[in-house]
Amino acid sequence: MGDAFLDTRRLLSGPWQAFERDVARLLVCNGFEDVRVVGGSGDRGADVLGRKKGELWVIQCKFTTNGYAAASAVDEVAEASRFYHASRIFVATSRPAGPAMRAAIERWSALGLEIGILEPAQLLQMARKSPELPASRREPRDYQEEAVELFIASLRETGRGQVVLATGLGKTVVLSEAVARLYTDGLVPGRKTLVLASTRELVDQLQRAFWDQIPKTIPTHRLVGGEYPSYWDGITFATVQSAVARLEELPEFDIVLIDEAHHVGSDTFRAVTDRMADAMIGGVTATPWRGDGYDIDTLLGPPVIRVGIAEGLKRGFLCEADYRLFADNIDWEFVRDRSHNDYSINQLNQRLLLPTRDEEAARKIKEIFDLEKRRSGIVFCSTVLHAHSFASMLGLFGLRCEAITGEMSARERDEVMSRFRAGALDLVTTRDLFNEGVDVPDVDLIAFMRVTHSRRIFVQQLGRGLRTSPRKDKVVVLDFVSDLRRISEVINLEMGAKGDLERLRLPGVVEFRDESAGGFILEWMKDQADLFSREGDARLELPRFDFPEPHGGGTVQ
Repeated sequence: MGDAFLDTRRLLSGPWQAFERDVARLLVCNGFEDVRVVGGSGDRGADVLGRKKGELWVIQCKFTTNGYAAASAVDEVAEASRFYHASRIFVATSRPAGPAMRAAIERWSALGLEIGILEPAQLLQMARKSPELPASRREPRDYQEEAVELFIASLRETGRGQVVLATGLGKTVVLSEAVARLYTDGLVPGRKTLVLASTRELVDQLQRAFWDQIPKTIPTHRLVGGEYPSYWDGITFATVQSAVARLEELPEFDIVLIDEAHHVGSDTFRAVTDRMADAMIGGVTATPWRGDGYDIDTLLGPPVIRVGIAEGLKRGFLCEADYRLFADNIDWEFVRDRSHNDYSINQLNQRLLLPTRDEEAARKIKEIFDLEKRRSGIVFCSTVLHAHSFASMLGLFGLRCEAITGEMSARERDEVMSRFRAGALDLVTTRDLFNEGVDVPDVDLIAFMRVTHSRRIFVQQLGRGLRTSPRKDKVVVLDFVSDLRRISEVINLEMGAKGDLERLRLPGVVEFRDESAGGFILEWMKDQADLFSREGDARLELPRFDFPEPHGGGTVQ
C-alpha cells in the first residue's frame, strides 16, 4: 500500500468510477466542503463538485487506460461551469494531457474562461501532501468512544462484535473510527476490509462518511453492479447482492462489517458471512429486531453497547420530537359492548379508531408546515402508488412535493434527493425508501400515512427526523395512522426520555375529532402500554365505564 489512497495503481487500472471518487476524496482531504460526485447522465459536464473559501470548484474527470483523454472534456467542463456557476474549473486526467486538450484550453482562455488541468503528477503530489486525517474528521463523543473501544475489544477477543445505537447517534462514526484504529495499530495483517450494505445508496453514503474518519493511507473501493475493484488493499464497500454474485472471486478479508446489521439473518448476508467465517465480523444497527425471528446475536454476539432514542434525546444528541397523533371518532357503541369482555388489539384498531382521509391529512400537513415554518418533510405512505398520489394531493395544497420510490432509477432518485436537500422541494413522499441510512438532518417534519406493526420500521422512520441540525429547533411528527401499537411505542418512548432534561414533548399525544375521547384513551394507554410489546395479538380488557356520547360531525382537529 502506498503513502496515500491515490497512487499509480488507481491511475493505471481504475476503474474509472474509482478515479472520480478518489478525485473527490482529494478535495475532502484538503478541507473542501459539500463535496459531491455528480457524474452521470444529466451531469452537464461535471463529475466532482466541491466548495472552499466560498469558491465552487467543478472538475471533469477523464480516465483512460492508454492514449490521451478526449479534448471534448474541455468543452464539457466549460458547459458545466455555466450551469453550476463555478468559480474554478478543472479537467482531471489519469494520463498526461495531449496537444488537442491543451489547444482547447487555450481557445477557451482566449474567450476569457480559464480551465486548469490536474494531470497524474499533480494529483499524486496533492495526495502525498494531503493531511493524514481530514479537517472534517469528527472527534468521537463519549458514548461513541466507549462503543469504539468495546467494539474493537470484542472483535479482537471473540472475532465478533455488535453495536446498537439509535438513528442519528453516529453508527458510521463508530464503524469508521474502529476500522481506522485497527489499521493504525497494525491489527489488519492482510489490510483488507469488506463493508456490506443492502443498497447502492447506502454503499455510497458509507464510503463518503468513512473518508471523514480514516487516514489517507487507506484506499477505498466499491463493488456494486458492474463496478469491480482493480485491487483489494484497503476498504471495499459492497452491496450484499454484488458480493454474493461474485462470492468465489472475493479475496480473504480480515474484517467484514455490516451496516444495518439486523439484516444479517437473510440468506444473502449469511452466504457472505459463511464464506468469510474466519474474518472478524461486526455490525451496527439502530433496530436489532427482525420480523423473521432470527437472533442476530447468534452471528455477532450480544451488543457491546446500547444507546437508544430515549437516552439520545435526554442527552441532547437527538433533536426534540413534537409528536402528534390524529384520530377520527370513537365507536362508543363498540366500547360499551366490549367494556366487560376482553378483546384483541386488532379489533380495537378496526373499530375504536377510524382512518383519516388523504385530503384531510394533506390539509393538516399544509396548515402545520406553514404555521410552524417547517423547512422540509418526509411523508411515509402505504404503497408506492399511494406515495405518488399523495404527492399530487399535497401539490394541490401548494406544497412542492414529489415521490421518491424504489422502482425509480438510481439517477432519478439522486436527482429528486439533490433538489430536496437543496430546498427546491418542501416534502417528499415514499414508502420504505427512507427507512435506512438516508442522512437528511434538516428534515423537521415527519408524517405517517401508513400502518406498520413493525417496531423496527417505526423507529427507523421516526429516526429520519431526529438528527440534529443548526437550522432546526425540533421535528414535528404528524401521525395519521390511528393504531394503538403506535401510541404504545410513543408513550414508552416518552417515559424513557424523561430525566433532568426532557427532550421529547408529546402535547396531548392523541388529538381526536371527539375531544372527550382523548383523555380517556391516553390514560388507558398509559396503563396498558407494556402489553403491546408482547408477542402475538394481546387481548386487553377495558374497565367498566359510562362513556360519554360523541360529539356530532367535524373532521380531524
